[in-house]
Amino acid sequence: MSELPKNIIEVAVNSAIEAGKATLKYFRSPSLIISAKADASPVTAADKESEKIIRRNVKKYFPGHGIIGEEYGETPGTDPVKWIIDPLDGTRTFVRGVPYYGVLIGIEVEGEIEAGVVHMPALNETFYARKGGGSFENNRQIHVSEIADFESATFIITSSSDALLDNEKRTGYLAIQKRAQRQRGMGDCYGHMLVASGRAEIMLDARMHPWDCAALKIIVEEAGGMFTDWNGNKTIYGDSAVSVNAALSSKVQNLLRSSVVAAL
Repeated sequence: MSELPKNIIEVAVNSAIEAGKATLKYFRSPSLIISAKADASPVTAADKESEKIIRRNVKKYFPGHGIIGEEYGETPGTDPVKWIIDPLDGTRTFVRGVPYYGVLIGIEVEGEIEAGVVHMPALNETFYARKGGGSFENNRQIHVSEIADFESATFIITSSSDALLDNEKRTGYLAIQKRAQRQRGMGDCYGHMLVASGRAEIMLDARMHPWDCAALKIIVEEAGGMFTDWNGNKTIYGDSAVSVNAALSSKVQNLLRSSVVAAL
């Protein structure tokens, strides 16, 4: 496997912070224009400007690297390194003036996520990780919690309505909801970062894309947690995402498997 440049995390973090500053110009602005994409999801000038900034920096520092971005698609590279960008994760949250949105950058090498950054512009929190190097929040190393029982666990979901649309996902979601001590709705990327930093134990996302997942996976894993799709696959290419601490991971996966849940 190709080795990543030594300065790649620095460039990724600085790019996410620069892009985040651009989004703040539009945050809670009464003149913000919201458009609809082909799938009816919202997009704003903040999404587009954020991605342009990151793409510009990748081209400047690593011209051979490929890029996949939510807003501008794929730009192939000559090197086996690919930047996977969600320039504004949580656009629906952003347009309502809620600060739980983020700029996401995942770095993939030959099919494996090797580094990632999640920057929360309105909260001034930056999470990042490199494979084998641990996970950090604002330069402080973070770890998942050691809570091992549902009765003490905090469970987060971006949208329960998404889970309720799918019978298999609904069953698993309701099984965890029934057992967890508390449920919260601080979703999108921030929910996964709460798991990585030990402030929550379980985070479910019923609908995801690779650019939603790439940065999250490496940060959760390097913090000692587990990141999978709803079926337990350790991938960013599923249609969903589950972050959980190590102590509860097997219990959560069992509940999310419809065959196990149906037998309860």
